[in-house]
Amino acid sequence: MSGIITKVFRLPVQFPLIRGMVSYAIIWPTCSVVQEYLEHGTTLENADRSRAARYGIFGTFFMAPVFYNWMKYTSRFFKSKTLSTAITRAVIEQVSYSPLAMAYFFFGMSALEGKSFNDCVDEVREKFWPTYKIGAIFWPTAQTVNFYFVSEKNRIVFVSAASFFGLFTWHM
Repeated sequence: MSGIITKVFRLPVQFPLIRGMVSYAIIWPTCSVVQEYLEHGTTLENADRSRAARYGIFGTFFMAPVFYNWMKYTSRFFKSKTLSTAITRAVIEQVSYSPLAMAYFFFGMSALEGKSFNDCVDEVREKFWPTYKIGAIFWPTAQTVNFYFVSEKNRIVFVSAASFFGLFTWHM
């Protein structure tokens, strides 16, 4: 039995996608609860567990795999690990991936709430630009650090940790 448990605990070490999914499964629901506390003084006992679950589900099964594949794809174009390359990659990501990720986030979270298609689209329209403006400062900085200092196998975990702070801007 302990051999099976050992193999299960090795999976996140061997597979960066699984490591990223596990980090999103922990960090995003935690962010939801902390955000409720900061905004409304909500205690852990009174936290909106269904909201936290939506964050966990969406982060784990939607954001982590999409971002993991995006990172795999774009890493083919950026072989060197210089500060200049990290900055360039972060800026390109802010212009290309970030808008799609934000729209995907707002739409997906609204869909998980059971909103209609039109309501999901309205959520994107309402929150996209204010969030993008704030994210345009936060994310290129975070991603420059990520691309320059963090090993490729840990980049998804870094982004999930950074998104702990970024989600505060995404859920405005």
